[in-house]
Amino acid sequence: MGLFSKLFQTANDTERAEKMMRDLFGGNQNTQQQKTQPAPQQQSYPANNQPAPRQQVSNSPSGFSWGELMPNEENQFNYNGNYQQYFESIFFNEFRYYEIRTDRTRYSNMPVYTFIKNGRTALVVELMSQKSSAKKLRDDCERSGIPYLRYYIDHAGWWNTKKYVITRTRNALAF
Repeated sequence: MGLFSKLFQTANDTERAEKMMRDLFGGNQNTQQQKTQPAPQQQSYPANNQPAPRQQVSNSPSGFSWGELMPNEENQFNYNGNYQQYFESIFFNEFRYYEIRTDRTRYSNMPVYTFIKNGRTALVVELMSQKSSAKKLRDDCERSGIPYLRYYIDHAGWWNTKKYVITRTRNALAF
């Protein structure tokens, strides 16, 4: 698996990656002060993908696909459609050399995409809420040796920019 897929497999990994990027790019000068303050409440974004509450555009290096301000790039929250339509537009347009099967998980009814090439499963991508603690599909893929990704659709400050989704998916398909 690629570097990004190793970094972002779980919510804890995501938090570590966010902190690492803030530290690297100087996005957070008061890390010591923030450690003593209580963590802010996580925001939930509407299912119809209305723009996130902080929709100011920023050109600052807040991260590849995360940060307090909405990046100046197509992303899940400024896309003219819901989150499923957004991901499908990327998957079906950018990865058209794969057969992509769409399904839903039994436990959460969230979308799952299976990328197939030459009759072989090349990747399984699961869209899910950060509130979900489901690990069954990820564990099944790991036992079967099938690359697996998950994209959280409601993590505050996580924009799922088009470039991020393409790069992360392409990296997972390369292995």
